[in-house]
Amino acid sequence: MANNVRKLRVAFLLTPSQLAQRIRAEPEDVHRIEAPGYDLSEEWMRAVALALGVPESALTDPHVDIDRVKANAAPPKASMNICPIATRYAMIAVISKLAGSIFAAKIESDDLARAIQNFFAFIDDQPEISEERSLIRQKLALQIAVLAILQSRGFQPDDRFEARLEMAIAGAADLIRRFSAIDP
Repeated sequence: MANNVRKLRVAFLLTPSQLAQRIRAEPEDVHRIEAPGYDLSEEWMRAVALALGVPESALTDPHVDIDRVKANAAPPKASMNICPIATRYAMIAVISKLAGSIFAAKIESDDLARAIQNFFAFIDDQPEISEERSLIRQKLALQIAVLAILQSRGFQPDDRFEARLEMAIAGAADLIRRFSAIDP
């Protein structure tokens, strides 16, 4: 199914890098989701719609009036300052630590990008919380994303898995926090 991501991005005068920043992804992700015939997942539809302030239906309707959608767009929702690059590498690091680097290297780019979109959707769901609760929520989102990836690929945990997961998530959350503190 064709989508209107590129048309909307151009209408809003955004570069792929600017849209990537808004949806907390990488420019390569934007190029991939703009490709002809790319079927947008729920995660991508939600992220792009929120980033542009447009209804999700505008992303897939082949007869959409782009000018009308742009004129009626809501201002993008403010989000927490969390580094998407650090989030990506934190997830990869946790998966590598728990399942091995060969296992982690086999994860499709789109699957990882969707996991990151789910991570951000989960933490953005409650933006008005304390820094401490935000960190707890980030750790939980990271744990959910990592476990979903591991489970979807048939990973079999060993007896020490729970303790290793807890330590890996704490380290990964610290990585995300520290990288996010660097100039956004």
